[in-house]
Amino acid sequence: MEVNVRTNSFRITQLPTKEYFQYDVVFRPEVPIPRKREQAMHALQNSIAPALFHPRGVYDGKSLLYLSHPLNLPGGGGAFAVRLGNDPNAPIGSPGVFEVLITRTASELVRPMDLNQLIARGGTIDRKAATAINLLQLLIRQTSNQNNPTNNGRAFFSDIGKKSLQNTGIELWRGFFQSVRPTIRGMIVTIDTSMAAVYESGYLIDVAMHVLNARNVRHLTLDGSQGERDLRKLQAHLKHRLIKTRTTGERTKTIHALVPGPIGRYKFEKDGQSITIGRYFEDAYNIKLQHPETFGVRISGQNAPFPVIVPAEFCKVLPGQLYKKRLPSDRMKDVIDFTAMAPAARMQTIQGVSHSGVLSPIQGYANSEYVTGAGMVVDVRPLELKARLLAHPKMDFNNSELTPLNGSWNVVKRTFKTPVEMGLWAVVNFDSQHIGQPAVDKIITDLLRCCREVGMTVHNPKEVNYGGNAYAPERTLDAVYQAMNRKIDVIVVLLPKEADEIRTRVKFWGDVKYGVRTSCLREDKLRKANDQYLKMVAIKLNARLGGHYALPRSVIIPQLVKGKETFMIFGADVAHPGISSTRSTETRAFHYFCLGPGTNRPSIASVVFSCDPAAAKYIAYSQVQAPRLEIIDDLQGMVKKAILFFGRDKQPPKRIIFYRDGVSEGEMEAVKLVEVAAIRKACLEIWEEKRPPAPLPTLSFISVAKRHHTIFTPLDNRVDDGKTGNCLAGLVVDKLRSPVAPDFYLQAHGAIKGTSRSAHYSILFDENFKEDLHTHTTLAFELCHLYAKATRSISLPAPVYYADMVCARGKFHFENIDFDATTNVSGPEELDLDFWKQAYRPVSTALVRDAGQIVPYDETMYFL
Repeated sequence: MEVNVRTNSFRITQLPTKEYFQYDVVFRPEVPIPRKREQAMHALQNSIAPALFHPRGVYDGKSLLYLSHPLNLPGGGGAFAVRLGNDPNAPIGSPGVFEVLITRTASELVRPMDLNQLIARGGTIDRKAATAINLLQLLIRQTSNQNNPTNNGRAFFSDIGKKSLQNTGIELWRGFFQSVRPTIRGMIVTIDTSMAAVYESGYLIDVAMHVLNARNVRHLTLDGSQGERDLRKLQAHLKHRLIKTRTTGERTKTIHALVPGPIGRYKFEKDGQSITIGRYFEDAYNIKLQHPETFGVRISGQNAPFPVIVPAEFCKVLPGQLYKKRLPSDRMKDVIDFTAMAPAARMQTIQGVSHSGVLSPIQGYANSEYVTGAGMVVDVRPLELKARLLAHPKMDFNNSELTPLNGSWNVVKRTFKTPVEMGLWAVVNFDSQHIGQPAVDKIITDLLRCCREVGMTVHNPKEVNYGGNAYAPERTLDAVYQAMNRKIDVIVVLLPKEADEIRTRVKFWGDVKYGVRTSCLREDKLRKANDQYLKMVAIKLNARLGGHYALPRSVIIPQLVKGKETFMIFGADVAHPGISSTRSTETRAFHYFCLGPGTNRPSIASVVFSCDPAAAKYIAYSQVQAPRLEIIDDLQGMVKKAILFFGRDKQPPKRIIFYRDGVSEGEMEAVKLVEVAAIRKACLEIWEEKRPPAPLPTLSFISVAKRHHTIFTPLDNRVDDGKTGNCLAGLVVDKLRSPVAPDFYLQAHGAIKGTSRSAHYSILFDENFKEDLHTHTTLAFELCHLYAKATRSISLPAPVYYADMVCARGKFHFENIDFDATTNVSGPEELDLDFWKQAYRPVSTALVRDAGQIVPYDETMYFL
């Protein structure tokens, strides 16, 4: 069915008419802080040499400057002294004083009008086109970023309407994301609302009390055993934060370390005599400490000749410092509540002024000196497009079927398609403080009833531990395992509300050490558990034991098995350190923009592949590799291993459909060239070694991206879900096509809250379906109904979702190592990849029961 939608993209009706010269920018000494580099370039063009830099150029924040005119200097470049402080005679190298070297590059003139050729002919984005697109990105972002210093280059943020996360020292700020990309309709600008986590600003004493949830300033002495724990927590939060002090005036300083109190009695040597900090500040500044019992901060570097320590009460944390660590898991609901916006409100915000009063960039392009000075024009009207609405596949249960309604279905009064037996199982309670014995017994009784109602054969648990040791969960699990003679189907684990560390240790024990399935249930969920919740638990238990509660009635998969031909569907992903695996639309977008580089930890790569005719059961492989490496390092080996496993008791696959998650548009060509070749080489090796009679399998390689900012809202009632204002599940948009590769957007799920975000599919290589979009959209939509743990279609094909889950579980593969920590146990700065490879333990190969068969644990869907 054809429907009408609106998107948050705006057409560039006139590309820049000017040509630009490219210059290299070098700072001496090096300036590692992006905001300070921006300030230096702004001062250079506006105060130091305004006539030379007229009209002003656009700076990428790193090493490139684009000017619409050549610099009138000998050799085309020069060196400039930039002083950000008030001392006009301060030498280069002193705080805030740099030499900026600007040199003309050997690159050709950047001609944005050349992008019309890319749009007309299609194909790969070459270097010239990539440079022109980068220039357009800078032109639209330059004014916004200059007016809003808190930005990450792609998005800017404002403290108007900010929200504080209680007891964290963190604030949430709203802002806007801007991006330029080519389509067959021309170049477009996409604008979306965005959010950042920012360190709380203000008096350091107040910030510290919020972080530690302290009610009295005396709590900030930070001595004793509790004080040591608080000191570590507070230092982890405050280290490297920028502050101003009452004694340094306007000069910005950095916190290098905290010094426990009472700081007023801290002694140091001055003029050969010992003096306390309290006495020193009275004598030198005539300032009497109001809170001498609190802590201090060291603002001198580690290699300074002597430490410079300032009492915390004299310090203020500067505003607008982006928080680049993982947010506390118990605050994610607050994050989602802050970011979630109904589609109509979101589009209204993007088109005009948001509810918080932050001006949308689309309103500013007509007045931007950079956009107008380039001769560039952006239409203020959002694009309206024709789209299609796919029909849901029917879901088959045991002797019944149903058609999903907007991506959702109910299991009430239905029995599972393939229910399993759960005979040897146990319950372990790690939260006896909140879940007493009567509550545990009731949970067991209700869970037994719900499992039996859906057709599962479930016996009473063999072991119940009412009060496990939460500080040493392995001991409790070991005892239960031994008591059951090491024969067990699953252990149901009851956890406190906040139990990330316990869960990590439980999963390492189960997945890696012994090969025992574990199913973790949190106290806060159990407290309000009803039959619907417990039947969802039954769905997960049934899936972990190898069963399916329902399967979609596919149209495409029967075409793949004509004549008993075999096929494999792969999902692959790489999770980088600092990027959350959270699959929520709002929180994942947040982590994509706000989490730090984390280069002292490796990336996790995963590959999952189907091993049954329904493409419903998957096996997973994972590995660690160099951080920030988007290409899967040993894809050839992983694919070879998968195909050998698949073909051990059946014909080798005739077709391979490979879904690749997490590839940005700028990386697509490189990933395609390397990974398609790796899959090909894996097949060739097997065929040369095994010499099967069948020809080499045909391959389709599709990139699936969820981390984009394109949204669609309904323009007619046929596509409106009638509740949240989102488009119905099954929406396909293929009129916003890229000139680089056939692509489409598929919104496969029904929204629960906020604005739904579709998945963006790019067909990079296709020997199976000859780039037929109808076949690709239908298959992808069907695979979104295959996720084993949900009674609704999901936003990504199940194998892609599973690959993402496997990456997220990578932290469970390390024993006694906090993978989420910000420092590497093998060294604070440099990554020791060999160390991480040795520390990464594989999934256990212990034999377990799976759908009535005895199979190795690593061949089950352990990641569910």
